[in-house]
Amino acid sequence: MRFHLLGIPNAPVAQGYSLDGFSQATLKFSRMLKELGHYVYLYAPEGSEAQCDELVVTLSEEERSTLIGDTEYQYAMMEAHYPLWALSNPRTIKEIAKRKQPRDFICSIGGASQKPIADAHPGLMFVEYSIGYVSSFAKYRVYESHIWRHCTHGFQDDQQGRFFDAVIPYFFDTGQFPFRDEKEPFALYVGRLTPRKGLAIACQAARLAGVPLKVIGHGDTELVTDGAEYLGPLGDADRNEWMSRASCLLCPTLYLEPFGATAVEAQLCGTPAISTDFGAFVETVEQGVSGFRCNYLAEFTEAIKMAPTLNPARIRERAVKNYSMGVIKWQYERYFQRLMLLWEGGFYSGLDRLGSF
Repeated sequence: MRFHLLGIPNAPVAQGYSLDGFSQATLKFSRMLKELGHYVYLYAPEGSEAQCDELVVTLSEEERSTLIGDTEYQYAMMEAHYPLWALSNPRTIKEIAKRKQPRDFICSIGGASQKPIADAHPGLMFVEYSIGYVSSFAKYRVYESHIWRHCTHGFQDDQQGRFFDAVIPYFFDTGQFPFRDEKEPFALYVGRLTPRKGLAIACQAARLAGVPLKVIGHGDTELVTDGAEYLGPLGDADRNEWMSRASCLLCPTLYLEPFGATAVEAQLCGTPAISTDFGAFVETVEQGVSGFRCNYLAEFTEAIKMAPTLNPARIRERAVKNYSMGVIKWQYERYFQRLMLLWEGGFYSGLDRLGSF
């Protein structure tokens, strides 16, 4: 199969831009497609380093940095009428036109910002391959969690089921996450320093549990209270090392998380996650096995105390089984094979092979 994979214009698809989740998802998705033996065109800014058959540069580094200005790359606006998109989208449309063949896929995680590209190539299957955002629009969609699939139907007032959509969880390079069986007596918070992420709950619960809390992330440092220690906005390697050492990771997000990657990243280190009991955590945090889901402050406090009783090896084993790239890539392979049926009998394909499934 042949894929036209769309990067996001605010950041190159490269490990050095790790604070942008879209860049990192594209980096890993391209790698999985290549491991599956597919042909990949990547349309992305200069400096991209993903595995692909051809990198088509849609923005020079000078253009990208000039248009972003003083905004940090991970916060650059993702709207089609903003300058980044207004420059990159038409170029991408033109370059796809030069390369496309019948039955190619276009894959995006840019939401409505990249809808002009879909509109320009109606003969190709346009797939949003890892939806954890609100502005999905494509005819074919893969959601990061079941909860987010159904939330999206609610947001868009759509009560109709869609046979050729799917839920495939977010995917991780397990080699980036060190495992430690012996944990240290401190809790950890990793994420944006913002009230919506429940940082106040993390600080209060750790203090009440009598367990030191260390905090990693970007944002308002004044939200780090109750004696918690702020470690700064660390790079991936340092952050993951701290996650492997912690007795637990606190992720008490107050809104409905579409996925909540840090909870799984901690589990890949053998560290239990302590979360709220809604959003995608109901899928990623197995109660009493890979962590605890909580509903009020005393439960968070008790969960911090109970975290050392959970089995780190079992936590990691579950996370690898459910979220590693080596597992998830085959889910994507089956999904794209299913979409290929639409060129044939679609929903009615395979009736001649009943009994062979």
